[in-house]
Parts: sequence; C-alpha cells; structure tokens
Amino acid sequence: MLKIRSLQGALKKEFVSIELKAALALEEERKKEAEIKVTELEARMAKSISEVMIQAVEEFKASSEMRNLNVEFGQ
Repeated sequence: MLKIRSLQGALKKEFVSIELKAALALEEERKKEAEIKVTELEARMAKSISEVMIQAVEEFKASSEMRNLNVEFGQ
C-alpha cells in the first residue's frame, strides 16, 4: 500500500511537471507573438512618422512662408 501511494505521489508530481511545462511553452509562444506585434507596430510607427515629416516639408514648401523666404533671399 505504501508503494502505491509513493507511486501515486510520483505520478502526480509528473503530471504537475507536464502541466507546468505546457503552461511555460504557451507563455513563451505568447511572448514571441507579442514581440512580433511590437516589432510590426514599431515599423508602422516609423513609417507613419516618416510620411508625416515628408508631408510637413511638402506643405511648408508650398506655403506662403516659403515663398516669402524665397523672395527675401532672391531665389
């Protein structure tokens, strides 16, 4: 009877170990997915910032302020 309880305890520990390993693997997968999403969002953000900067420069070039500067500097 003692041997059965000992084996049951060992089996229970093994199941807990397997469950913990599965949970850890799931967390690692979620972490990888989150890192990929962060990288994608960073790339999108950088692209958006670049597009806004280009648009701002183009708007400034077309603005009356830029035309006035060109007149002042004789261009």
